[in-house]
Amino acid sequence: MKKSTGNNYRRRLCKVIDYIYENLDKDLDVNILADIAAMSPYHFHRIYRRVTDETINATVRRLRLQKAALKLIRTDFSILTIAQSVSYTSLEAFSRAFHKQYEETPSAYRAGHKQYSPQEKSFQANIQHIVQEQRNMFNVEFINLEKQGLIGYEHQGDYMNIGQAFEKLFIFAGTHDLVTDKTRSFGIYYNDPGSIEKSELRSHACMTIEKPLSEADSNPPEYMEIPAGRCATILFKGPYSELEKPYDWFFGEWLPQSGMEAADFPPFEEYLNDPKNTPPSELLTRIYCLIN
Repeated sequence: MKKSTGNNYRRRLCKVIDYIYENLDKDLDVNILADIAAMSPYHFHRIYRRVTDETINATVRRLRLQKAALKLIRTDFSILTIAQSVSYTSLEAFSRAFHKQYEETPSAYRAGHKQYSPQEKSFQANIQHIVQEQRNMFNVEFINLEKQGLIGYEHQGDYMNIGQAFEKLFIFAGTHDLVTDKTRSFGIYYNDPGSIEKSELRSHACMTIEKPLSEADSNPPEYMEIPAGRCATILFKGPYSELEKPYDWFFGEWLPQSGMEAADFPPFEEYLNDPKNTPPSELLTRIYCLIN
């Protein structure tokens, strides 16, 4: 794809991604999204799928259900209210779509994965059992990681919305032919979400690249590096919405008791499969902590 053409498409498609994330509760008909992209609907379908490797309808459905899953485990809203908040007009249609994606009904998913605040946890009769179970939940491995050269976009706000930055990053990569079978995806997370407001959280959505970009571009991703070093890692299998659990265990339970000292570099994650074609229950995320 020519550089000028790629930049033009990227700017248009990034507007679409922003619009989708900001309007998951509204009508996201393909004609509306094509208008946002200033493209004919006949061509928008093909261009979007070529650049993102996903149909626009699949993107909208995936992001709506991802938002719904997060609300199911973070809030006490009724399932119907959550369904309506992501533009499903009937509980039956929402339940069918959710079960197809998450392999559980919304109510079963909420019952099995609900997150509790520290205050709520103190009233759980079986909290000690839960904590003991979590202590044996993950296997810590040690890896000598080589230096990783990355390009990435910064995200500020709830970590669960970093996907917006990843969507834009891979639109950039798709219009610059940067994705290969060796490309790796990383998220770098600078703050503890239990210590500061979600609106102040900082992170980077990143992908590996062999060398810094040399061509001038409008709003290019930043070049950054993960340094080489020895890492303690755990592997988590499951939806991204449940990553707080392994983080709490890894950095709240294991690290303080390990006798090891974390290096002066934020924790980071590597995403080992693609959420576009992987059921949420099968997603694999490796969490890293550089060790001195």
